[in-house]
Amino acid sequence: MVNMVKVTIAYVKLARPLNTAIVGCAVLLGMWLTGFATPAAYGGGAVLRNAVLLILAAMAATAYGNAINDALDVETDRVSHPNRPLVTGAVSVGSAVVFAAALAALSLVCAAAASLFHATAALIPLMLLTLYSINFKRTRLVGNIVVALLTAYALIFGSLPHPNTKILFAPALLAFLLNFCRELVKDVQDAEGDRAAGFATSAALPRPIIRRILISAGGVYLAAMWAPSLVFEHFGMVYTGVCVVAVLPLHISWMMLAFRADFDKYTGRMGAILKAEMVAGLAALAADKFILTL
Repeated sequence: MVNMVKVTIAYVKLARPLNTAIVGCAVLLGMWLTGFATPAAYGGGAVLRNAVLLILAAMAATAYGNAINDALDVETDRVSHPNRPLVTGAVSVGSAVVFAAALAALSLVCAAAASLFHATAALIPLMLLTLYSINFKRTRLVGNIVVALLTAYALIFGSLPHPNTKILFAPALLAFLLNFCRELVKDVQDAEGDRAAGFATSAALPRPIIRRILISAGGVYLAAMWAPSLVFEHFGMVYTGVCVVAVLPLHISWMMLAFRADFDKYTGRMGAILKAEMVAGLAALAADKFILTL
């Protein structure tokens, strides 16, 4: 019994539950913001059922990406993440591959049960996640861009093909920029393990160039943060207020670290701040919608 619990915990860790939960929340938020989770959206069908199916499809796809990535990155994780299940031996590589395949199948089945359109929409990230793990991860910037695009895609996935999806384009751009920065920071954090495994990721770029990319992307984000409310007027002043109080301080704090010549010593802190900023950004959108519905 104790051993079964340990194995279960190991598989849960392999799926990265926090990241998976954030993706699920992003899909739910996208549906809520666009009004897609209404009877009319599904022709008067089972709205709640379809919403749950799409959230499960996105979460399963995310867990698949995490599991297959770990299965192909054991050598680099021995240095960068020695406590991960495949490195400690809690889960074998073969079992991780089977687990990943099951998650991919679950994602497709859930999406297809919602609609054939969403089955196709779910297949795209699964293919990109596979290509990322096999090849893109070991490239400079391409892998970072792919993961950032997939994170942004989560926000619009559940609302497709609703016409109101257009209101999510600006927030999706913000999600892309923030996750692109986080992926760069993670590459620098994992640089030692990637070098040991012979991978040439973005961390192989000179540190001054990485720093300039981070500052540039962070600057664009800072300028674009206000677009959803002040430019496109898809969201109101509640969104702006939450951004000022919660998002902006977090953004400034990691950017101040990025300006340091020795920023690579603070990648752990920067990664944590960036993740918190992602959650704060989603909260800003949710708070605005909630106040409008009162």
